[in-house]
Amino acid sequence: MKTEWRNNQLPPPEGTEDRPDGFISIAVLAFVLVAPLIYFGPQLGAVEVWLADIFRTIDGWIGPIRELVFG
Repeated sequence: MKTEWRNNQLPPPEGTEDRPDGFISIAVLAFVLVAPLIYFGPQLGAVEVWLADIFRTIDGWIGPIRELVFG
């Protein structure tokens, strides 16, 4: 009689999901965004300098045209 409960379990009540508030999807999204920042942290400074150099180069090319147009 004691082991009969294993065979005759009631189904769970409706609406009893583990995390109905979407916690898992938020946690996965946070991991996808933060994990590369942690893993590639040391290289991010080099990428930032590289992007700043590109911006300065493009600004140097566009500078004379901007001065000509907007005087």
